Amino acid sequence: MMNRYVIATGRRLVPWIVPVTLLVLWEYAGRHSESIYLPPLSDVLVTLRDDWMWERTRTDLLPSLERFALGYLLGAVLGIVLGMAIGSSRRVAEYTTPTMEFLRALPAVAVLPIAVLLFGLGDGMRISIIAFGVMFPVLVNTIAGARSCRQERIDVARMYGLSRLQVVRRVVLPSAIPMISAGLRVGLPIALIMMVVSELVGGQNGIGFYLIQAQSLFNISGMFTALIILGVLGNVINNTYAWVENRRLHWASHL
Repeated sequence: MMNRYVIATGRRLVPWIVPVTLLVLWEYAGRHSESIYLPPLSDVLVTLRDDWMWERTRTDLLPSLERFALGYLLGAVLGIVLGMAIGSSRRVAEYTTPTMEFLRALPAVAVLPIAVLLFGLGDGMRISIIAFGVMFPVLVNTIAGARSCRQERIDVARMYGLSRLQVVRRVVLPSAIPMISAGLRVGLPIALIMMVVSELVGGQNGIGFYLIQAQSLFNISGMFTALIILGVLGNVINNTYAWVENRRLHWASHL
């Protein structure tokens, strides 16, 4: 029993060996380096406490999370709706595929100047950029999921008198959900990246605004705190989604 406990504890600790070692090396290098571009980890943590507990959390972190959520939700909804339409209808696919492939080839960052012209420098621009980045991975995965639905299931649904829309909603959509979920998960880090990028341009608040402001003020510790927050935020969001996915989509393995 004791050996099992030791082994289980060791397995839980193994993933932490590399990050803890890197943090220790960071502190050591920062203390013994003459470069001003590598502050010790302890100085960065002090800046993290002073800046983000709690004033910057209210003025920068929460607005960023709000834009992230709205942009991600908008991009996900557009990707799922368009993906189901394209994946379920050969005619819709013929009409829209060339345009979709053209837009999908555009980096979301390259669309930023157009978004500024269309929506200005407000939240509308930032939300639209996040949505644009999220939409295409969700769209592509939704199309693949819709097309992977077994034809015999569709035929049986039609035999029972279901309309085309009912077939899509009751048969094709449930079959596509695992692929849709994969696209949604891919879209999470993209949304986070585009959130920061959009806030670097003409922003008044947000993590990206704090990062570019710290750079302009030569606040090296502040720049590192923004990176730490983004890394932690990305891990929390991804792990939360993975937990929800494992709880809600366990039935997908039986499809």
